Amino acid sequence: MTFTAEDDVIAGATTYRFFMNFDSPADALLAVSGNADYSAFRITSETGLINNELLPSRMGDVENISAITGAGDSYFANWGGDVSFSPDFVVSGSSAQILSTGATLLEQLDNGGVFDSNPTSQLTGSVFFMQLSVAQDSQLTVEGTVDYKSAAGFLQSESMSVTVPAPGALALLGLASLGRRRRG
Repeated sequence: MTFTAEDDVIAGATTYRFFMNFDSPADALLAVSGNADYSAFRITSETGLINNELLPSRMGDVENISAITGAGDSYFANWGGDVSFSPDFVVSGSSAQILSTGATLLEQLDNGGVFDSNPTSQLTGSVFFMQLSVAQDSQLTVEGTVDYKSAAGFLQSESMSVTVPAPGALALLGLASLGRRRRG
């Protein structure tokens, strides 16, 4: 499995989309979380997360809205995951929008994150799992444990660490990472 990130620059903010790329078409994503045996789930940035305001040309810090999944917003992809094991992790009433405070935007040391114990569909190939927006040129790091069901039906866990520096640079520190730049 590899991890990749791609970015867009919109109105002074950079939006990163993070993907997990499975080796087998039968692999199924189960969780992105913290696991003491592999890696804590942590999102850090030099600046806080940003969400797109109602005007597409303007970015701002808009929190506590349950349906933010637009072009410049910060959220988890809707792949059926459950966040009930992680209080204060996403906006109340939302299955997706990430709460942000300070430079450490999220930290779950063990058994916290997004979990789907019985995926109804196989998430294969390149799986989009999260989008984060930060101030332009701000470094962003995502660390954690990825749990998935392998083609043989066994639970597999791998640690991940992806750091995305200035827009257009390669995503670093993943098992193998590539970046792609687009301007909006």
